[in-house]
Amino acid sequence: MTASDRRTPGAPGPATTRIPAQRLRRATFIGLVLATAAYGTLTMLRIVAAGGFSPLEAVILALFAPTFAWIAVPFWTAVAGFGLRLLRRDPLGLGPLVGSGSEGGTGAESSGPEPAYTPRGRTAVVMPIYNEDPEAVTRRLGAVAASLVETGRAAAFDIHLLSDTADPDRAQAEEAAWARLQGRHPEIAFHYRRREDRAGRKAGNIGEFCSRCRDRYDFMVVLDADSIMSGETLLALVRRIESDASLGLVQTLPLPTGQSTLFGRIVQFASRLYGPLLATGAAFWQGDTGNYWGHNAIVRLDAFERHARLPTLSGTAPWGGEILSHDFVEAAWLRRAGWRVILDPTLRGSWEEVPATVPAFARRDRRWAQGSLQHLRLLARPGLALFSRLHLLLGAMGYLASALWLLLLIAGTAWVLIPAAGGGGVDLPLTAPGERLSLLAVTALLLFLPKALGVVLAMREGSRAFGGAARLSVGVLLETTFSVLLAPVMMIAHARFVAAIAVGRPVGWDPGAGRTDHARRRAETELVLPAVVTGLAWGAMTLLVSPAFFVWMTPIFVGLIVSPALVRVSARVDWGEALRRRGILLTPAERVAPAELRHRRLTDPTPSTGVPSTMLHAERALFDLERRRPVLVLEDGGKAASATLVAPVEGLGEAALRMWRSWTGTDPRLVITDHRARAMGLNAPPSSALSLRVEAGAGLSRILELAAERTVTLPSSNGTPGVRPAFEGERAGLLLAHLGRLLPAVLAFPVPEPRPRGLDEALAGGRVLTVAADEAVRLAETTHGVIHRVSDAPVPLPEAEDSRFILYRESHGRGEHVAVLVGSPDSWPDPVPLRLHSACLTGDLFGSLRCDCGEQLRGSLDVFRERGGGVLLYLAQEGRGIGLGNKFRAYSLQETGLDTIDADSTLGFGADERRYELAARMLRDLEIDRVELLTNNPEKVKALEESGITVAGRSALHGRLNRHNLPYVRAKVHRAGHWLRDMLAQPLQGD
Repeated sequence: MTASDRRTPGAPGPATTRIPAQRLRRATFIGLVLATAAYGTLTMLRIVAAGGFSPLEAVILALFAPTFAWIAVPFWTAVAGFGLRLLRRDPLGLGPLVGSGSEGGTGAESSGPEPAYTPRGRTAVVMPIYNEDPEAVTRRLGAVAASLVETGRAAAFDIHLLSDTADPDRAQAEEAAWARLQGRHPEIAFHYRRREDRAGRKAGNIGEFCSRCRDRYDFMVVLDADSIMSGETLLALVRRIESDASLGLVQTLPLPTGQSTLFGRIVQFASRLYGPLLATGAAFWQGDTGNYWGHNAIVRLDAFERHARLPTLSGTAPWGGEILSHDFVEAAWLRRAGWRVILDPTLRGSWEEVPATVPAFARRDRRWAQGSLQHLRLLARPGLALFSRLHLLLGAMGYLASALWLLLLIAGTAWVLIPAAGGGGVDLPLTAPGERLSLLAVTALLLFLPKALGVVLAMREGSRAFGGAARLSVGVLLETTFSVLLAPVMMIAHARFVAAIAVGRPVGWDPGAGRTDHARRRAETELVLPAVVTGLAWGAMTLLVSPAFFVWMTPIFVGLIVSPALVRVSARVDWGEALRRRGILLTPAERVAPAELRHRRLTDPTPSTGVPSTMLHAERALFDLERRRPVLVLEDGGKAASATLVAPVEGLGEAALRMWRSWTGTDPRLVITDHRARAMGLNAPPSSALSLRVEAGAGLSRILELAAERTVTLPSSNGTPGVRPAFEGERAGLLLAHLGRLLPAVLAFPVPEPRPRGLDEALAGGRVLTVAADEAVRLAETTHGVIHRVSDAPVPLPEAEDSRFILYRESHGRGEHVAVLVGSPDSWPDPVPLRLHSACLTGDLFGSLRCDCGEQLRGSLDVFRERGGGVLLYLAQEGRGIGLGNKFRAYSLQETGLDTIDADSTLGFGADERRYELAARMLRDLEIDRVELLTNNPEKVKALEESGITVAGRSALHGRLNRHNLPYVRAKVHRAGHWLRDMLAQPLQGD
């Protein structure tokens, strides 16, 4: 049976989605908007006609009326949405909503419990693209696919990438990325198609798919190139449209995600805070004649293909030709054919990304402005529903309102300044003062009350999701201030767009444009230069003629004049990230990332490690040293004339020592760290490496004595030790050994020229690898803290069954670290309890009495249980970062009377080799930036703070003192400064 056989052909079927009192809702809404507009217009009439009614005052009134009506629409929409969300009512059926309403892909806030749903038909998830970043696109689709697989219903969906990309190289990259995506998700059928003609732009791209595939699929979910939807939300959409044969389209509310610039984060915050409120109100009054936003929606494919094809307007662009903004028109055409179009804001797990800067945002608006103004030519088309016409008109007003506002301000300025320049005329403070203040108050109410209602709902639903009440309030203040300053800048920009379209200047569209530095600077200049010039000229003229009116206009002038700084600062990532770390402009999805957004990170290509491809030789050299094989290190930028054969001391044997001597014809030098040098009584600058002469013919025992014994006799020549700073190649070998957590000491055999035959044969036979010294140094010094997420899984724990383990791997593949999320993130307190725990095999697993690690581990889990959850970062930094083998060597040295710090120093290590950059990166990946740290170590607090993580509090973790761990605890207190004096005051256990 084909999809078309299963589908009801032709006209819509019976409606099952109840929308009671739809006419009354719409009449009430329209009545309130018109009444508000009438009040404002009549009040303005009394103000401007106080001293007579001139033609200029008639112009002011004509401009004011539609502008005031325009701001009344979102106001009453927000009021309706506030009431519905406060009462937890479905905006369409008005029934009570149940469910957590939690962020992310939980499906919906529904009117009742929904069982697991099995789709009857087939659905195509399509993403049309044009010159987009292939990796970013497939990363988002990978998140959608992974989320679908988790539902167990992936077989009902196919995913299509519909490419209109013109660049052959980019198209080739798309195909490669697509192939990788298919390999990661074999459970889903993936399809890739690239058009050559690109007729009709995005609408034509989707139209071609509909014509080709309408008999294969019942439904189509359209995603933008920056969209993500959860599997559960996709299932909820299918369930909704399958259960109501009258539905032609169901639109979700996509919320911004993934923003890092200050501007992007402001938009993301505002959309999350006010968007659900406005969408709920809009769904209430739109009813079955909703709108389509072009993506993150499901359509009935046959109906869409039959009825939603766009007309081509007569004439040429910008007023004629192809319609650039297709979505509003497609919704109107579907409704004209009898299909219902609804907005469902109760569905969660619908996401999009937004332009990261003001110029990018304005550039997108330029294209949308042309498409929206084209809609004015469709208002008189026969058969359109009244509210479809209203959507088309409101879309155009989104840009016309800016032009009207600008003209209103210019006319108002003329009304004040022309008489004032003549020495008389309007005295602004005395002109109908009661009406003026009343109108000002009502205007402020219309503009700012929706924001206040959004804050009230956020407080009621849980301000902690936004970082707490105080941070939420600061975020709203920042967003409001930014919006007030930016509004006149966008007014000028939109007015310019409207003027350009009015005189016949069309716009092109290429998402790849604007990505170069030159293009970005040009876009910024085109945006701010007209604003600054206008603000300076307008402000100066107003100040000279009427200082009182200048004060009233100050918000406009300030926004225009400071626009360069506003645009530059808002484009900065560091400002956005700094506020995020402090919990400002935080959204619930950042505090607790929903599964589909976590999947996006899991499908990321491995982040750049900072290691260029040429350094792969250094990684192989590290691997060889770990296998006890030597490497040939070339100094002076890789010149063979300066070469050193470097071999590890760890695992050294007599046979290997003889062979390496025979290859080079030289005796080795021993290269050691500054810590080892000072333990031997030598002077060594911090972070340096020293090279010791080894006596001719010295055997294995002598080398091991020099490398790691507590007492050692230094080699001397004529009564002086043969010690010098390590050469470049010697230091490079030592750094690689240290990175591999080998004993930090290497043998360095100088290689004479010409190169000995034995070494040449070893090189030719592949037994010795060549590596440049600078590559090895860069590998050792640039990979710290560079990690990527590998996998995660639920792991129930006694402390909290709802726990999750997430594995991270370092870029060089050696260190694997685990984030243990104890309990549901929804239940975590603020700040989040956090334990940074370095792995300790002996203490954590076997309960060794030498340390208190195991007790601290279990104690932190107890704290998490008591406080409702927390995060444990289990870091692969055994033995304070020296590795398990060296830890056992240090234990043996402690048996001779050394404390833990001196034992490590004797082996060539510092007092603490751990680094916590990787912990901070893990926390940022988990979107945690405010913690209560469970630690006794001041260095952990310092490291997190320096990495931008706010340590809002600290709690101690104490084990039990016994005769075995007493020296260890004393050293940590007296030599490392740990906060463990209370533990030292305990009585010894077992005595």
